[in-house]
Amino acid sequence: MTLEELQKQIAVHKWDAYVVTRGNMFIGQDVLPEENQVKALSGFSGSAGTLFVMPDKAWLLTDGRYELQAAAETDSEKISVVVTSDSLGSWLQKKFASPLKIAYDPWCHSIGETEFWNRTLKKHQFIEDNERLLGCRLSSAQPEIFELDAEYAGVTAEEKISYFCEFLRNNDLTAYFIGESDVVSWLLNLRSNALPDTPVLRAFALINKDGEVSLFTSDVNKIEAELAAYKGKSIGLSANATPKKIQTLMKNHKIWISHLQNPAQKWKSVKNPVELKGFEHAHQRDGIALCRFLQWLENRPNGQSELSIVSKLKEFRARDPLFRGNSFETIAGVGANGAVVHYQPTARSNRPLTDGTVLLLDSGAQYCDGTTDVTRTIALGQAPQEMIDSYTQVLKAHIAAASAYFPTTTPGSAIDTLARAQLWRFGKDYNHGTGHGVGHYLNVHEAPVSLSRRGTAQLEANQVTSIEPGYYKTGEYGIRIENLYYVTTGDENLPQMLKFAPLTLVPLDKRLINKYLLTAQEIRWIDDYHRLVCSTLAPQLEQEVRIWLEQACAPL
Repeated sequence: MTLEELQKQIAVHKWDAYVVTRGNMFIGQDVLPEENQVKALSGFSGSAGTLFVMPDKAWLLTDGRYELQAAAETDSEKISVVVTSDSLGSWLQKKFASPLKIAYDPWCHSIGETEFWNRTLKKHQFIEDNERLLGCRLSSAQPEIFELDAEYAGVTAEEKISYFCEFLRNNDLTAYFIGESDVVSWLLNLRSNALPDTPVLRAFALINKDGEVSLFTSDVNKIEAELAAYKGKSIGLSANATPKKIQTLMKNHKIWISHLQNPAQKWKSVKNPVELKGFEHAHQRDGIALCRFLQWLENRPNGQSELSIVSKLKEFRARDPLFRGNSFETIAGVGANGAVVHYQPTARSNRPLTDGTVLLLDSGAQYCDGTTDVTRTIALGQAPQEMIDSYTQVLKAHIAAASAYFPTTTPGSAIDTLARAQLWRFGKDYNHGTGHGVGHYLNVHEAPVSLSRRGTAQLEANQVTSIEPGYYKTGEYGIRIENLYYVTTGDENLPQMLKFAPLTLVPLDKRLINKYLLTAQEIRWIDDYHRLVCSTLAPQLEQEVRIWLEQACAPL
């Protein structure tokens, strides 16, 4: 369906507007290209976008990461791009004074979101589109489902289910409906190849107090049939992760609904010892692949481009027998392309690697024992002094967060502020979070950990997060420095505090560091980090790469 065809259908149904998300019934999970209705209707390919369509106009709501990309990919005569941190509901409240009839697919919006609309936007009428004008938004391809061996998972599915049964008994629940696919995957130690970069099993689960688990993938009729057996019983669910349609089905079958946060979200974020050891091993092997790549890049043959180095980097990683693919599409931006925060090169946008600028390279891998995500900004020839100074300022922001000690009640927003404060001193900032949680051979972006302005979840020992401040000068260059860390307890002097321990082992580009902008403590942090990288990886590298690494990690 085209945008124009949807607008005609809105008029036929006598609605005033229709809400289109890029997602499907598995809320919060990534989608395949053929499932992305926002891209199909608007051309916008970013990972955060909502279309609000009226018969004669349309708006695309996205966030600051995609300001440049959204403008470039959409037709401004048909669609107005709105860059905002507001939710759709908050934007509607400010935008439209007159009452509207607004339709939406109840499988693609959570209970929490739709209840917020109905609670705060009483003048508008929200209508469930049970015809599903845009289809089910799920690919017909049948994925391969496989078990993650306990050697990597650390805890059996039976043991995890027993924890959940105890939660049900403690809360006097008959069952719990799990709407988060990544929680289902973690709980049952199951994975799939449904998505190219994320091995999540796209499924819902219904788990009862006896430990019986029902899985639901695409058969919506099976969901209703299973729920019907719980008439008069109590079922828990997370309102922000469960489609509105599930609530409707439960009410139709007179099921008592308890809105309780899924406890497994938090359990999943705190890695067990086997998962943490897997993360460490995966990052060591990933570091070896990155060092081989960076040594090759420094001596690169002529004719290299953004697309060719994306392919070359994957080639280095794929030598590892535990490599299962990228953890997201590699971001490789030369010069001005790097200023587009989530830019990914295409045949049309592909730029050659030319001297006098920087390359922003953000990439990651999925290994059976862990997930990686690392960003390095790399000098191409002699970079201008302005870029060197900007890089150093971003590095200061990274160090401020990475070297922090903090109490156990600290929310992610506090760490976000520590990083930004360094850049604010230079009049700079960035339109994305400072860090995100990372799953274990699962989603590279994992809730509830969020080092961002809105990060309310408190940090706990053994969680894994990125730290990735940046700076982007439109039309010229982009800089980001990202490592993954795990949260651990403080040292002997501050045992009651928490701190970050590095997982990522990849040298920083010293050609971009102006050490005269650094304090003695910051220089010590860089030298200590490089010493760790070199001592861990050098013994495992062939001679020419080892020599390169020793030079890259030499003290400032």
